[in-house]
Amino acid sequence: MSVALYRKYRPKNFSDVTNQNHIKITLQHEIESNHLGHAYLFCGPRGTGKTTLARLLAKAVNCLDLKNNYEPCNECDSCKEILEHRSLDIIEIDAASHTGVDNVRENIINNARFTPAKSKYKVFIIDEVHMLSISAFNALLKVLEEPPKHVIFILATTEAHKIPATIISRCQRFDFKKIFAKDLVTRLRWIVSQEGMEVEESVLEQIAKHAGGCVRDAESLLEQVLSLGGQKITAEQATLILPRSDHNLFYELFSLILNKQKAEALGFVNKLLEDGIDLNQFTDNFIEFLRQLLIYKVTNNPHDLARDFDDNLVTRCIAVLAKAEETQIINIISKLLANKDLFKQNYLVQLPLEITLIELCSLKIAVLTSVKPVTALPSIKPPINPVSVSTQKDEAIVFAPVHEINEVPIAEKQVVEEIVIREVGDLIGFLNFWHVVLKEIKEQNYSLFMSLHMSKPLSFVDDKLVLGFLFELQRTRVDDLKSMNIIKEALLKHLGRKIVVETIIDSKLTLADLPKSTNFDNQVAALPKTPEEAVSDVASEFGGQVVG
Repeated sequence: MSVALYRKYRPKNFSDVTNQNHIKITLQHEIESNHLGHAYLFCGPRGTGKTTLARLLAKAVNCLDLKNNYEPCNECDSCKEILEHRSLDIIEIDAASHTGVDNVRENIINNARFTPAKSKYKVFIIDEVHMLSISAFNALLKVLEEPPKHVIFILATTEAHKIPATIISRCQRFDFKKIFAKDLVTRLRWIVSQEGMEVEESVLEQIAKHAGGCVRDAESLLEQVLSLGGQKITAEQATLILPRSDHNLFYELFSLILNKQKAEALGFVNKLLEDGIDLNQFTDNFIEFLRQLLIYKVTNNPHDLARDFDDNLVTRCIAVLAKAEETQIINIISKLLANKDLFKQNYLVQLPLEITLIELCSLKIAVLTSVKPVTALPSIKPPINPVSVSTQKDEAIVFAPVHEINEVPIAEKQVVEEIVIREVGDLIGFLNFWHVVLKEIKEQNYSLFMSLHMSKPLSFVDDKLVLGFLFELQRTRVDDLKSMNIIKEALLKHLGRKIVVETIIDSKLTLADLPKSTNFDNQVAALPKTPEEAVSDVASEFGGQVVG
């Protein structure tokens, strides 16, 4: 029976390990200086070299004839025993099948008491250590606190967050990274040459992309491709083995959404269904694809895409992202996440994704920069002969001058409700919204509302609001951290951006300057909801009438 490629070409020296240089260099220095730790924790994704480096470390610390003061020779008795898995002093334990405290006591604690049979160190390699039970971790903790001098522990895991902090704090932690596609291609090319065969470069690139940074997956997939036979494997032959690239499918769907191609998007879903693709899993992976595009859009760093995409796809993604906005990608991700629960229902399997795509393709405004700022009050033209009206009694309530705007289509209104940034540039414009903000606060915290009612907005410049108070008691109440958070959230909700709030005592204020409670309720109730109501209310306030 032939040996699997990932076993046949498992690295025998540190120099053979693909990437992970930040870990290799540290371990090599420790071996060379003989300053070894008693416990190591190797964390990272599967297939990135955790177990391989654990065995290399075990082999190096026990090698009788080190090369370059840190590389195992692979020729001495100790190295040969470890390579052939017959060393009594290298104990590998699969924590997934030995989770209990009894297993830890029997296989680790009791064994650790005895000196090595032949080697300098007795090394315990515990794979998938996060699978141990709490009691097993507690038992392991005791021996990690006071380890024998002749024992080294190497813990490996893909889920470091499940390991107790007391264990992690007693280990040297090393975090393994996924392997870049170009480095995987280099290793695959070397393996192909060792096998005396030829594989087209495009095939190796496809294998590397499908592996997702996992060396073992890449080598296993290469083995399937090589099994096609012949001295040279072409891209056409490899299509019989290699799965279709999901990234290209994701790119195609993303383009359909951006171009609002509703019918084509539905046809795309039907094609996925015919090909037997799990639409729930496809949606999850599509969200991850969009996340990568969003990261690139923010960082503008092509390496964020090159890690998982081939060069051709990177070029296409960069081209389409040049025409897209961050808010578009965020909107797509939000819609997909919002409709994820529909997959749990007993409906047609394609229905949740179809509904989401129809919604996304139907939006007329999806980009923040394409939405014109909308004022809260529809506008009127000032009357030709304005009537002189005394506003002395209501001088705290001033309506901002407004200008004629066009009616917003219904489809646009729905999006504007999601993304609204108010045009408020001065105190007069701000006062148009202040009553609505107060009403929002009143519903959340009546006591805070009453304290704010004893204040008056003094200025609003560069998104900074200054509130003047008559009494220190109310000012202190409003300036409280919890109260200030409520105020800022209400301002953010109604103005669409963060506002800085400052509170001061204004000695010029009098009770007559503060708004009356009865007037406040009427003002909020009378706040116009439609363009017609706005025109009528403002004209009535100034004693005028609507002409034309």
